[in-house]
Amino acid sequence: MNRIYLYIIIGLCFMSLRTVAQSHTATNKNSIDYASQNVVESDVLERSPETDVKKSLYGKLAGLSVFQGKGRSSVNFASLKYHGFAPLILVDGFPRDINNITMAEIESITLLKDAASLAIYGVRGANGVLNITTKSGVKGKMDIDVKYQFGVNERFRSPEFADAYTYATKLNEALTLDGLAPKYSAQEVGAFQSGAYPYAYPNVDWQKEVYEDYGFNHQAHATFKGGGEKYRYFVAGVYSYDKAMYKDLNENSRYSTVPFDVRLNLRANVDADLTNTTKMKVGLMVRMQEVNGSYAQNVSRRVFYTPSAAFPVKTEDGIYGGNNIYTKNNPVAFLSRNGHRKDIYKTMNANIGLHQDLKAIIKGLYADASISFDNYGALREWSVNNYRYSDLKSQIMDDGTVVMTPEIYGKDSQLPSFKNKFEKLYLKTNFKGALGYQNKTANHDFAMNLMYDYQSDLNNGRNRTYERQSYLTNMSYTYKNRYYLHGVVNYSGTNLLPEDQKYNTYYAVSGAWTLTEENFINIPGVDLFKLRGSYGTSGWDRSITHELFRQSYGSSGYYVFGLASGASGWSEGRLPVQDLKITTSERSIIGMDLEMFKNRLAISLDGFYEKRSDNLVDISNSVSGVIGIDVAKMSSGVNEYKGVDISMGWNDDIGNFSYGLSGTFSFIRSKIIDFQESYKQYDYLYRTGNRAGQRYGLESVGFFQDQVDINNSPVHTFSTVRPGDIKYKDQNGDNRVDSEDVVKMYQTGYPEIYYGFNLNIAYKSISLSADFQGVANRTINLLDSPLYKPLIGNGNVSLTFIDRETIWTPENHDRATMPRLTTAANINNYRNSSTWYRDGSFLKLRNLRLALDRPKFSIYICGTNLFSFDHIDFTDPEQLGIAYPTVRSYWAGLKFNF
Repeated sequence: MNRIYLYIIIGLCFMSLRTVAQSHTATNKNSIDYASQNVVESDVLERSPETDVKKSLYGKLAGLSVFQGKGRSSVNFASLKYHGFAPLILVDGFPRDINNITMAEIESITLLKDAASLAIYGVRGANGVLNITTKSGVKGKMDIDVKYQFGVNERFRSPEFADAYTYATKLNEALTLDGLAPKYSAQEVGAFQSGAYPYAYPNVDWQKEVYEDYGFNHQAHATFKGGGEKYRYFVAGVYSYDKAMYKDLNENSRYSTVPFDVRLNLRANVDADLTNTTKMKVGLMVRMQEVNGSYAQNVSRRVFYTPSAAFPVKTEDGIYGGNNIYTKNNPVAFLSRNGHRKDIYKTMNANIGLHQDLKAIIKGLYADASISFDNYGALREWSVNNYRYSDLKSQIMDDGTVVMTPEIYGKDSQLPSFKNKFEKLYLKTNFKGALGYQNKTANHDFAMNLMYDYQSDLNNGRNRTYERQSYLTNMSYTYKNRYYLHGVVNYSGTNLLPEDQKYNTYYAVSGAWTLTEENFINIPGVDLFKLRGSYGTSGWDRSITHELFRQSYGSSGYYVFGLASGASGWSEGRLPVQDLKITTSERSIIGMDLEMFKNRLAISLDGFYEKRSDNLVDISNSVSGVIGIDVAKMSSGVNEYKGVDISMGWNDDIGNFSYGLSGTFSFIRSKIIDFQESYKQYDYLYRTGNRAGQRYGLESVGFFQDQVDINNSPVHTFSTVRPGDIKYKDQNGDNRVDSEDVVKMYQTGYPEIYYGFNLNIAYKSISLSADFQGVANRTINLLDSPLYKPLIGNGNVSLTFIDRETIWTPENHDRATMPRLTTAANINNYRNSSTWYRDGSFLKLRNLRLALDRPKFSIYICGTNLFSFDHIDFTDPEQLGIAYPTVRSYWAGLKFNF
């Protein structure tokens, strides 16, 4: 801790206006990484009505993939990937959570991918860097923006579950094909169909009972910007309220289960010219969030798995329905009576910096330093409420009489039990200090600096603290805005490595040539033509976890000594990782920027190659188990990635009419170079040489038609097969189907192609914009959806599955697309195979917006996630699993400027 205090004292002496990375990469227009296609400005971001900033970036930055989240608003955050890996997120130069920031606060977002730009970040640069710059004040009178927006959410492609009659019929069919007796008699099936006995033989639409048709969202913000000669300020307040689509079934106002998500963001940025040579920047952000009714997140699972015929919502006596199979998991009871949960989150991000011009000593000399303190905490309160449920145990007698012998379980709580606790805590500190020199003349621009960077993340829990430290030098040279050279050497370390191996040296060099600045080159119509290239290394320390280099020990079980009492002991656990390393990225990029026809057309193209080595891989399959201890992993995996990123845009004005069309396209192809595989008897079993994330499975060749077909086919070893089960190809000809018949097939789980295009049209003050985004070369697995494992484990069956597929039966065996229905786990059928893999490509209209923009006010309407072209029309191709429904949203908003 003394060291941290020392850094704080140093930081207060040398506060900086900007970080070195920002000064010499993101904001330098002569730099390698600068291109308009790598930057998204605030006016583009604000076209998105989403509360999640990441969802404004669909298809906007070439190489950056955005995948929508799932769940209600409190957890529905999109994920970001740069060439398949989660990038480092910086807010004003400091590593921070992008989920804590709002659109109203952002000035621009820049994707750094040049090798020299990433080497600056040392052990955290390998995955790319997304740098978010918040708004600053400007000289002039106060400028005020006030905005209110209202949104309506509706379910998008929700599954339709079978009614009670269909469920009972299909369950009987499955049991019969399993060689078991049907569960329901013909009279009982008829009772489900007629609805004559709604309590004894119910037909409950659980989705209708649990979900509203719509959810609602309110957003409001106010921003203030202005300043004078010495001080400039930006202040923002952003409020959001989201009511989820769960029904308000609250039975105790004191412990509300109403599902809502409330957020308040406050930000203040101040820039001050303390003297002619001393500039200071201060930033403060406070975020408060309250999420109520969080138990509701678990309701979706109960909706998916509870059949409509299982039990009524309530019995005729007013007691919640249940039975000995589903116990007290009545979806309605769980939503209304199980209790409540409230999560309260508080975040504070603070940073202060100083830039000191030292021209009094040497012209061009300066000192930069900055420090940030971030604090996050979470408090949870919850109540647990017990309630009775009744199993009616209904029967229809031979004379048609319905007999019920109900059993009541549990008891109703007089008062819910209440608890609360401090759930999470983290503290982050980041100090940066630099001494730099810059000399600019008419033809030459030279800059260099020496920089120190220290990061500390203190999280509650064991092995949750991260520390990083870097010493680096950064040099750049530009000649007549024509030639550019940039070099970085970074000695960077992390506390995740052993004491004598904590530090590694990363280096990079970049160069560019602006051909249109040459006197001997004059291409008609070409305004800018730049060639650029870079090569360098960087690291990623989150590829490993704490203390992998230490021997682990654990309980060895329980041993009884004769007639005496027993005792437990300790034994060796997994062996330590020898020569532990973090992932190292070796990256090469060659690119060009082209602007033509008076800057109407802009094209940016990057070809890249990356080798990621020292990946942590499991070597248990290549080491004999004779030693009797779990073997360690090794930092020896090697993958390579190559591809292309393209950005294009055309913008033009014709009188009062303006239009623009822009797009991005990324293609990435991976290859496993070293996977530490043991000897395989057949070449097709090796993963080495294949793509990372390649799909593997058994090759389906139809369904077993009868016992004769089973007897005449290779032996399927996974489980006993019956007619209607999947038949697989024996790849090696040993007359057995087992794990040695698994082959690669189709594409990877991660899309190789990611693209987006944007259309903008405006006439006078009326504008229309549309954002499309899609992926290709992606294979998804239908087994990720519970809809494709009907009736397993007393589960449900959906009309979505029944109507979409042809289920095998003896009568339609020649038309079947799916294996027979079964109530058993059926290891043979429900395993990765060509039966379940599907093309996961899609093209979505992410955002459509119509606006009237006047100098002092704007009014707009827009829709998000309006439609999807894909091969998975029964659900959202990005959300196959159990979750809160995917939503389509409609928004209307007003914005005033004063």
